[in-house]
Amino acid sequence: MAVASTTAAVISAAVALAGTAAGAYGAIRQAESARQQQEYQAKLANRQAQIAEQNAQQQEEAARQSRREGYEAAVQKRQEAARIIGQQRAAAGASGSQIDAGSALDVNLDTAEKGEIDAFSQREQGLRAAHNSELAAWSSRNSAESSALQAQYHQQQATTDYLGLSQSLLGSAQKAGRNFQLLTGRGPTLG
Repeated sequence: MAVASTTAAVISAAVALAGTAAGAYGAIRQAESARQQQEYQAKLANRQAQIAEQNAQQQEEAARQSRREGYEAAVQKRQEAARIIGQQRAAAGASGSQIDAGSALDVNLDTAEKGEIDAFSQREQGLRAAHNSELAAWSSRNSAESSALQAQYHQQQATTDYLGLSQSLLGSAQKAGRNFQLLTGRGPTLG
């Protein structure tokens, strides 16, 4: 009877030890899989951050281009108005009218005013487009920062998963130790 109970204890301890080993192996595989997934997510988030930063740079360049185009369009409108005024003055002078007084002067002033309004409108359109591009760049930079933070989080999670595995393996080792004590009949001694 004592032999049967000892054999049953040995078999029970061996089964428990095998279960502990299988659990440790499963924990290792699970931790490795989780680590690989977190590293993949970190790489993906880093790539998204890079793309968002590139978008921000392109949008900033578009803002500079819009500002430049608005300025150049305004200069062109002013030059166009000056050319028209020159033609008006030449026509008035050729007809014998006084060019700096009366209706000829009024026509020149109207043309100058309309030319300046058009120039201002062109400049304003360029500035508005530049502002919109700058807002889009700001949004892209925020997206890049968010993605970079996600990458850091996933990288930390990849490390943390292995810390959890270490705890699991220590627990498994503790169980194996207890099972070994049961198997050998050696228990801790007090005092």
